[in-house]
Amino acid sequence: MKPETAEARMLLSAIEEAQNMVALADYDTGRLRYLNPAGMQLMGLSDEAAVAARWAPEFFTDVGFVQAPEMESALLDQGRWEGRSEFRHFLTGEPIPVTLSTYVIEHTQDHRPAVIACIAQDLRTAQEHEQRLHTALEAAAYRVREQRALADLSGLAVDGDLDHVLVAAADAAAALVGVNCASVARAEEPGGVLRVLAYRGQPPVPETFAPGTDSQPGYAAATDQIIICPDRYGEHRFSTEAMNSRGLRSGVCVPIGAETMWGVLTAHSARPRDYSDREVMFLRSVTAVLAAAIRRIEAEDALRHLSLHDSLTGLPNRALAHQQIDAALDTARGSGRTVAALLIDLDEFKTLNDRLGHAVGDDALIRLAEQLQSVIHPTDTVARIGGDEFLIVCPDTTSTEAIALATRITELHIGPDTTGRELRYTASVGIALARPDDTRETLIRRADAAMYEAKTTGSGYTLAP
Repeated sequence: MKPETAEARMLLSAIEEAQNMVALADYDTGRLRYLNPAGMQLMGLSDEAAVAARWAPEFFTDVGFVQAPEMESALLDQGRWEGRSEFRHFLTGEPIPVTLSTYVIEHTQDHRPAVIACIAQDLRTAQEHEQRLHTALEAAAYRVREQRALADLSGLAVDGDLDHVLVAAADAAAALVGVNCASVARAEEPGGVLRVLAYRGQPPVPETFAPGTDSQPGYAAATDQIIICPDRYGEHRFSTEAMNSRGLRSGVCVPIGAETMWGVLTAHSARPRDYSDREVMFLRSVTAVLAAAIRRIEAEDALRHLSLHDSLTGLPNRALAHQQIDAALDTARGSGRTVAALLIDLDEFKTLNDRLGHAVGDDALIRLAEQLQSVIHPTDTVARIGGDEFLIVCPDTTSTEAIALATRITELHIGPDTTGRELRYTASVGIALARPDDTRETLIRRADAAMYEAKTTGSGYTLAP
């Protein structure tokens, strides 16, 4: 075929590149006029000479010939026929199931079919194409779910608290990888037991994972590597007793954190299975988001700690002490508890600080902070609220206990400084027990007045009336 116009040449080019067979044949004789490359490959014909030596009826098996009367009648009456048929490969004789569309494209002067066109699709490759399409659609759907899960997790990682982020990560791992359970675990100390912080999936819910080679998560934490176990039977790197006790056969564990390992993300299945590169990559993406969220949360916690603690002594500062007093007063109302505030001021600290130097003074404050913490109850709070002023909040005490505490404070001996020089500072303590109508301001004001009275009289401590 040698098309004369540009449009015809473009049409022929498209037909030549078509994946399905396209053929032209004389209706009466069945002689082939044209067969495109896809058709030649389908039928096992090597060149145009081989095509010219064939005629259309030779294409069909006996099964295909059964449809010949129906096809001929449809071409005469309607000018087209469509249906399923069967060709025979010219070289191998193999039957080829096809869907066939044939129609009249040229008529004789008496309106009979002169030239017919046939388009055939190999049903064998159609099934393969359909399977490939189905696989591609599944992959695309998975990518959409994967991207949505990561987007949701990333959004939560920007401003969510750690507990919610960890639960969301476990949810994403369990749902996207299609496993029975997923978790996030972390060792409180290097080489220690991993405590489960978030879990999603079938019971029982584990509280911990054994460290090192005693469990898969422990082994992943110890090696700081992704550990994949397709089937616990035959696994020799680590113990699978925990998996067995929970009815699990396979799993993958991915460390969380880049430079420093923070924890382990786990995904386990009740059946043996391989974990694809895509699934492992998704879990790695989840851990990357987790690591970013953890860095953000730790940075915020550090800033919050700095904003509520004294940089020299590490004690709570005035703001945190005020929060503790407010909380203690709220709890004490109606409970019968007594809240005490002890205000402590070092005597002549400025003079001694100027004479001995600020480094010695700072060292003394640090030592005093440590000693104050050693004499209070676990529920009490000691804070540095000024240069040499400290405040102790006792949320549940008595006047006798408060006086005993003040006495111990006045008897504290700071001891030698870093050069061996003995430091002997005295302190004045003001004690105020909260009244029913006291606020934080009035309680501190009463303790402050008592402290100044103790400093003026040299009594060591004074209990506010």
